[in-house]
Amino acid sequence: MIRLTAPGLLRFLGYFTSFAAVGLAAWIDHTFGEPSIDQILYHLHYSEGAAVQMGQIFIFTFIAEVIAFPFGFAVAAHLAHGAVERRWPAWRAHVLKAALPAAALWGVAALLLQFSVFSYAAAQLGPDRFAELYVDPNTVKLHDGPRSNLIIIYAESLEETYGDPQAFGRDLLAPLRQLGGQRFANYQPAEGATWTMAGIVASQCGVPLKVYSEYDIRRQPGSARVFLPGATCLGDILAARGYRNVFLGGAPLSFAGKGSFLRDHGYTNTYGRDEWEKAGAKPEELNEWGLYDSALLQRARSKLDELHASGQPFNLTLLTLDTHNPHGFMSPACRARGARDFSGIVDCAATQLADFVRFVEQRGYLRDTRVVIIGDHLAVPNPLWTQLQQARHRSIFNLVLARPQIQFNRADVLPFDMFPTLLELAGTAVEGDRLGLGYSAAFQTNVVRPQGGSPITLGALRGSRSYRALWEPGDSLGASGSAQLP
Repeated sequence: MIRLTAPGLLRFLGYFTSFAAVGLAAWIDHTFGEPSIDQILYHLHYSEGAAVQMGQIFIFTFIAEVIAFPFGFAVAAHLAHGAVERRWPAWRAHVLKAALPAAALWGVAALLLQFSVFSYAAAQLGPDRFAELYVDPNTVKLHDGPRSNLIIIYAESLEETYGDPQAFGRDLLAPLRQLGGQRFANYQPAEGATWTMAGIVASQCGVPLKVYSEYDIRRQPGSARVFLPGATCLGDILAARGYRNVFLGGAPLSFAGKGSFLRDHGYTNTYGRDEWEKAGAKPEELNEWGLYDSALLQRARSKLDELHASGQPFNLTLLTLDTHNPHGFMSPACRARGARDFSGIVDCAATQLADFVRFVEQRGYLRDTRVVIIGDHLAVPNPLWTQLQQARHRSIFNLVLARPQIQFNRADVLPFDMFPTLLELAGTAVEGDRLGLGYSAAFQTNVVRPQGGSPITLGALRGSRSYRALWEPGDSLGASGSAQLP
């Protein structure tokens, strides 16, 4: 049995800490993939009620793998340790005692390596690459042409890989492919844009998202705009040009600062789980996390009719959730379609999005409205994770529907590139084709984005004065919504 003496207790705690560290590293790996330190810090800093609610989905596996199993292993190790000490000569016991701190060190090292702490720390010594590459939208001339409405749909964790019949037995994205349209052949992830909130910020502001301080992402008394107050984003520019920006999502707006970002950057109407519940959403329309996609898209149809009938140009942004890890959310509508597992959820999600686009087309809205469907990031561990990891090439799903079709100037894009691209799809030409870290991929251009992946590392941002300025309040287009860019 476990002795309760002080040395015995310390020894047990040492073993438990070691096993728990390894268990935590393993749990994070198969639950979230390879999160960056900034992603983890960001969500810890913004752990509001919605984050706690979302955490309940993962709580059982966390308790088992990070607490229960390590506790059992620690008990076994402690008992074995005590038996060896009683049976072996004293000098061997001293050797065994030395193994305890070594085991703890290896456990903690495994956890640190999981978060790439060492590479993160090394990146602090790099140059201010952000200052070298960032193009402030307030310094760019924008030329207004014929306006187009925008419908931007962020499809949760949707990637092109799901369309590989060899990996999944069929093309799970076939309903979307049947729509035609255009796509970028290689829409790659980038540092600071690998989770939902970061993907939205990257595609609408052209910058990566990282935690700067707790106060950056929490609304302060007397401050009307605190989420990236120094940044000028898509919603800001569109609002200044008379657009109405509306956001519809199934999950709570409070999670990860999403509602603050939208309100601070030009969105005048935002809806999430709390708003849907107040509006009378039925229990069968809701899951543990929010509104099922079927219910969300039905409400989006009504909102779209309202927006189009107003005659005011608009940007309607949607965010789905049915394909969220770890297991997805099986709606009654998808079950009625025959979905029985996660692959069925993906297929159903694609079908529902395709049905929504057909609604847009049947209403005749495509004559003045452009639809952009993009995954918010690559998929993270889910029931199809093995097949996804075995794919030769993975890229984020994207589809652009416009009449007439848009001429793309390249096939390779990053989330940052969507910022100027979306603005040009709305009818505003970007002189120089660059905003933020992004390079416009729409229409002809004489500016070529350098080859390769993310232009900067997240670690390098910590010492960037230019990035810090984005978090500092000041006069900007989005602060009042009335300023005009040249």
